Amino acid sequence: MAQELHGKIFDHLSGKELSESLQKSVICIANQILTLANKRYLADIPLLKRPPTKSKRKRVTTFSRAEQAVLLGCIYGRMDKFMSAVLLCLYAGLRIGELCALRWSDIDFDGKTLTVKRTVQRIVVPGHMTKTILLETDPKSESSRRTIPLASELLEILSRFKGEQRYVFGEEKPLDPRTMQNRFKKILKEAGIDGRTFHTLRHTFATNCVENGMDVKTLSEILGHSDVKTTLNRYVHPTMDSKRKQIGALSDFYGQICGRVA
Repeated sequence: MAQELHGKIFDHLSGKELSESLQKSVICIANQILTLANKRYLADIPLLKRPPTKSKRKRVTTFSRAEQAVLLGCIYGRMDKFMSAVLLCLYAGLRIGELCALRWSDIDFDGKTLTVKRTVQRIVVPGHMTKTILLETDPKSESSRRTIPLASELLEILSRFKGEQRYVFGEEKPLDPRTMQNRFKKILKEAGIDGRTFHTLRHTFATNCVENGMDVKTLSEILGHSDVKTTLNRYVHPTMDSKRKQIGALSDFYGQICGRVA
């Protein structure tokens, strides 16, 4: 029975031209259903594993230091709820679904931490009157459940928008990721930056952390990765400034050797 169920799901995925990210989301939701079935009906259905893919990962982009300076200037120059959401991603590396599902109860202002407990995404539902629905679920994996320390400056900014609403960036419902993406596009247009997506904030956060001396294990846990290899291969992108700095250090090293020899 379990093998037949797994086979049907994989056949459905393989028969569709779905992105690797969407396949992962489908399997994540299916596993949550299977987990509930196992718990409620004492079933013993094994969870699904992602099917192997042959697609190569695309090189991701980050904001350059000059772009970050312009972007931060726009954020601090016109701080509002959406600007603070962008700033939070630069400080914590959240995925857009995690950001939109964030509740005030997830932020500990005294302990200066943020805990990721859920995510939200808009999915297509065939036959539904609205065609798509906003679905709030558990994080994509157990490692995605995590607690992230926050800077005092960021907490002070977030506190300005704290009210009676349940969600930090929504109201009584989570913020729609499409709304956040559209607002972000407007912010980028205002900053004069092209060719970037919302996920670029997460890549930039990871790169900045590494270049400022954070060890990869710590960064991996903050990003919610299950292993350090994922962090290294996908999110650590040395900038040209960093490369020049390292080459400059090597030049100084060679100069010291020459000095000793002399």
